[in-house]
Amino acid sequence: MDNIIQERMQSAFSKMKSGKESDTEDNVEKKYEEAVTSLSEDKKQAVRGCCDAIFDSRAESEIFLYRLGFQDAIWLNKIVKR
Repeated sequence: MDNIIQERMQSAFSKMKSGKESDTEDNVEKKYEEAVTSLSEDKKQAVRGCCDAIFDSRAESEIFLYRLGFQDAIWLNKIVKR
């Protein structure tokens, strides 16, 4: 059952991430610092606000995937118990 759940989660995650390249955390942080270095404080705050919104969106995606996996686990558990 664990393998089925993992495969389902990986499939859903792959569909969500299709076509997107993943950067390492250090590389993203470096690019961010380079981008905001020359900005005024107001513009830095605006960029931080945008980044926060992006992070919140990713958190929502993770919650969605967790719930999807949990629902699948409950469904499979009911089938197995029959």
